[in-house]
Amino acid sequence: MNLNPDIQLRHEVFAQLNWDPAVFGCDVDVRVADGVVTLHGQLASEDLKSAVERAVRRAEGVTLIVNRLTTAECTNND
Repeated sequence: MNLNPDIQLRHEVFAQLNWDPAVFGCDVDVRVADGVVTLHGQLASEDLKSAVERAVRRAEGVTLIVNRLTTAECTNND
């Protein structure tokens, strides 16, 4: 039985995130529709946000990444 291509791509994206030690353990919500990967969540830094996007780009079948990740650096305006 073949999985839906979007479900397969979501699994591949998570595999890349779990494989990459720079981003392993990050709490990232991944949604996939027609090859478009949308990322949601809050990370500790811009560097981590960039590392997550690099990891996702390695997943075969990604046509576009919509990066809606935010960083703790940007949300603290005290």
